[in-house]
Amino acid sequence: MSHNNLTGVIPSCISKLQNLDSSFDVSNNKLCGEISAEIGVTLSDLEVLNLAGNEFSGSIPSSICSNIPIYSSSTIDLSNNKFSGVIPNTIGNCRNLESLNLGNNSLKGNVPNEIGQLHFLNYLQLQDNYLEGTITFISKFPDLDVLNLANNHFQGNIPRALFGPQHPYVRIISLRSNKLNGSLPNEISLSHLLILDLSHNQLSGHIPTKLGRYWMNLPSYSSVQLTDQRNDNDIQLQMVINGIMVQFQKVYPYDSVLDLSCNMFEGNIPTEIGRSKGLRRLNLSHNHLSGNLPVSIADMSNLVSLDLSFNTLSGQIPHSLTSLDSLGFLNLSYNELSGKIPRGTHFDTLGVDGWAFVGNALLCGEPTKKVCEVEEDDQNDDQEDASEKLIFYSIVFLGFVVGFWGPFLVMLIKRDKMWFLYWKFIDYFVVVIIRCIQNK
Repeated sequence: MSHNNLTGVIPSCISKLQNLDSSFDVSNNKLCGEISAEIGVTLSDLEVLNLAGNEFSGSIPSSICSNIPIYSSSTIDLSNNKFSGVIPNTIGNCRNLESLNLGNNSLKGNVPNEIGQLHFLNYLQLQDNYLEGTITFISKFPDLDVLNLANNHFQGNIPRALFGPQHPYVRIISLRSNKLNGSLPNEISLSHLLILDLSHNQLSGHIPTKLGRYWMNLPSYSSVQLTDQRNDNDIQLQMVINGIMVQFQKVYPYDSVLDLSCNMFEGNIPTEIGRSKGLRRLNLSHNHLSGNLPVSIADMSNLVSLDLSFNTLSGQIPHSLTSLDSLGFLNLSYNELSGKIPRGTHFDTLGVDGWAFVGNALLCGEPTKKVCEVEEDDQNDDQEDASEKLIFYSIVFLGFVVGFWGPFLVMLIKRDKMWFLYWKFIDYFVVVIIRCIQNK
């Protein structure tokens, strides 16, 4: 009964459907009210329970996972509703649960420890709630594929186990907009990593040098959706794309993202980042990164978006960036970059209005209005060349007059007074030329 305009509450007679043991899907309607405990018992016998996209309110009934059926629920989706209260600890009774989506509600409190009993969990989406506490529970899911805990109040360190061999299949990690702190481990073993979004936290330290190698050989385009084809799960992600927050309902294998923006990372951008040839979007803005822009960024042949703004990066912009024809968004603003902005047929279109380079006082050239010192030297050289040419032609002219016409004038001049005036004129002209040379 999904995707209709059904209104009202779920009738209590649903509890009389004793043979309903497979799926109950009323998602994307306008249903409201609370889920009674009596209905929860009946729904706990299902393999798929989908109440997403409605206006259900109240607490999530603990009876939903109170029974342990033979085919315990493989999917529970209560996202995009108005559920409040805490996540019931009975959720741990659904031992065979593969997908749990409680995102975009008003849930609060800590995630119950019993959730760690869901050893077969592949998809865990708790985004857009008011959940708090640490996220140590994520180390309990060895088959984790998608983890979305964005826009909550989680705090503490990110468990190092998340980046280790304990999670060999994880492809999407979104922990954005929490209060997580600490540093990232130097050793990261995520061979299937596609999207890593740790933005808007309080993470610090250096960016691991080995992080870039996980986007080496991703496909440039594919029509295969990154979803669980058996249950058609929606992966609900919010990501910043070209400076704008975008809500994704489907994710594709070519949508590769590394977003570490709005943290406190410091040090240089590792040169190994150039190994991420399959990475399409890189956002390291609003950190404390320093040093030069690595030339290896030009090796990221599939890069379509690059945001390094609001750091303390210095040095010149590598000319090799002009070779990235796939690049469609560039932001290097508010750093300490210097020198002439490189030119290129495609590169010039990325910052035609100058906003991509604003806040770098030492940058010059197009599209800024500041003339580079090299160009000023060229203009001075042109003026000096013109002055030298004028002096040269003057000397040639004087030599011609003295050497060719001098003897004839000497023979024609008879009077001493005229002779004196002639040589006085020659001396004056020579003095003028000498002064020009000295002033130069």
